[in-house]
Amino acid sequence: MFKIELFVHKLSASVVFYRCLLGKGCTAHDEKSALFKAEGSGSLLLTDEAVLHADHYFASMAESRKGKGVELILPVDDVEMVYNKFKNIYPDHIESKIIARPWGKLDFRVIDPDGYYVRVTS
Repeated sequence: MFKIELFVHKLSASVVFYRCLLGKGCTAHDEKSALFKAEGSGSLLLTDEAVLHADHYFASMAESRKGKGVELILPVDDVEMVYNKFKNIYPDHIESKIIARPWGKLDFRVIDPDGYYVRVTS
């Protein structure tokens, strides 16, 4: 349903991070952007913030903390497997450890290389 675009400081670092998180590669990739498509209608587009023109809404925020007040929610098939992978590869990016929530979901939270907050959930 939603298509999300994140403007990122270093595209290559973000692509590696989201490949690890999503467990799959990009469906399209060039020096300016990378597209991850989910089953169904969702997608994640990573775009290098260097493409932003000076008058673009986000241009003045390039050096600020990204995604303030936004939580991206990523459902995955095997939360524990993704969590264990992140513990080994990106331990400093884990914001909260894996936990069973009262609403019946298992989740953990990570901070991506640009500061976007992502909940990984069952």
